[in-house]
Formats: sequence, structure tokens, C-alpha cells
Amino acid sequence: MRIGSYFGIPLKVNPFFILLLAVAFAWGRLWEAVVLFAIVLWHETCHVLAASAYGLHVTDIELLPFGGVARMEAFLQLNPQIEWVVAVVGPLSNFSLVLLGLGLRPYFEFHPNWFRFFIQANLGMALFNLLPVLPLDGGRVLRSILVRSRGFADATRSAARLGQALSAALVLGGVYGIFLKRYNLVSMLFLGVMLFASARQEQNNASYVFMRYLSSRKQELRLRRVFAVKNIAATVESSLGEVLRSFQPPCYHMIWVLDLEGRVTGVLGELELISLLFEHGLAFKIGAAAPHKFS
Repeated sequence: MRIGSYFGIPLKVNPFFILLLAVAFAWGRLWEAVVLFAIVLWHETCHVLAASAYGLHVTDIELLPFGGVARMEAFLQLNPQIEWVVAVVGPLSNFSLVLLGLGLRPYFEFHPNWFRFFIQANLGMALFNLLPVLPLDGGRVLRSILVRSRGFADATRSAARLGQALSAALVLGGVYGIFLKRYNLVSMLFLGVMLFASARQEQNNASYVFMRYLSSRKQELRLRRVFAVKNIAATVESSLGEVLRSFQPPCYHMIWVLDLEGRVTGVLGELELISLLFEHGLAFKIGAAAPHKFS
């Protein structure tokens, strides 16, 4: 739900965050929730500043109880060299607030309870977001590592499944807390449900993001002019989908087509493969693509 704009960027609040505020108000802890809101906003602001340093445009910010999501264009997810930097800045920003608080404590008199809450909230948000599961920042770092060897779709699927496994553990922890009447653990139930939904969305969006990326490559090629090249060998029986799973952005890909005896029959550029994809679909055999031959 959009609640306004933040430095010209649409600012949204997840319904679970609103639920958190309502529960905090009912328990007489509204001000703690307001402080948490400010910490989450600081976390996302640092993501935005890191993205801006790379010239990336942020389309919107959504605040979540465990952090938030700063959605960006320019296909950040497909550039592992940038994604891990932008991702890790979030937890580092919370650690910086912890250090700032500890550094200022000798010079200012803080209420012990508020100071402890401030430190614990920042440490909790930083450490939780460093878990290597999507959609958390640690999951984005993990994907930026996996994508180099496993391709974007497979890397996203693996990190998202880890997120779903973690969310299932949180839900079980919440149910266990209800069973034992330890209601301080009930928040794990809501956190697990929300994390599961976010991880599922990341996994479902992977194909959509990748297809948008492929359609933009021609324009990017004209603007950048120079790319690092990754060579891929594929037999004439390979499908376009199988070849695409080996792509490792932001490299430009050259596909060497081999017959079943291992002889080179031709070569296809990445843009040609994209055209074939849109025309024939993922199941199309690359051997039927009439690759360029060498004399």
C-alpha cells in the first residue's frame, strides 16, 4: 500500500508492517514500532544510495517488518558484481548505527531501555538480513555468487527455496510457541508466512525478470559498445532453454554449435538467440537455427 513518496520515490508499506504497528499500539509499544519504522527506512535508504552510486534508478520502496525492498530497474539482479554490493550495504548500515550508538553513549545520557531496544533492533535486522536466503540481503549475495556458475534462473530458484525452508522453520517455531503458550514466539509465525510469500514471489518473478533483460540487450549493446564475452558450446540437439540456463550476465554470449560428433557447425550471437527465443520458444532446437558457418 502506497503511503507517499520518499525523495521522489514511491513509498509503500506491506500489510504485515501495518499489522505490526497495530499490535504494537495494542500492547502500548507504539513508539518502539515507530523507532523500528525509522530503522527500516534507514536500511532501505542506504540500499538506494548504493544503487544511485551505480546510476541505477529506484522505482519504489516497500517497507517490511524484517527490512524492506528497494525495487530497481536496469536489471540489478542480473549483474552479480553490483547486486552483492547493493545488498550488503543494508546490513552494514544497521551495524553502523550500532557503532554510532555505542560511540555516543559515553557523551550522552540515554534511557537504558531505549538504548537496549535500539541496539537489539539494529543487530537483529542486520543479522537476520544476512541469512543467505531470498528475499533477504544475504540471499541476494548468495545469488550473486551462484549466478556465476549456475545461471540466473537456477541461482534464484536455489536461494528462494532456502528462503521457503527458513520460513517453514519460523512458522513451526511460532506454532510451537502457541502450543506452549509462549506468545512472545507468535511473531515468528507471521514472519515465516510473510517470508514464504516473498520468497515465492522472488522465484516466480525470476523468469519474468530474465525475459525483460533479454529484450533489453540490443539497446544495451548499442549504448555500451564493448562487452566481456562468454563462450558456450551446445550440440545441435540442445534447446534454447538449455542454452539460456547457462547464461551468466552481464557477459555477452557466443554460442558455438556442435554436431553430435563434436564438430563445430557454426556460431550464434546472443541477440540472434534472443530473436529465436521470441519467435520459436524455449523448446526450439538450436541445430535448426541455421548458425553462421566458417569457410
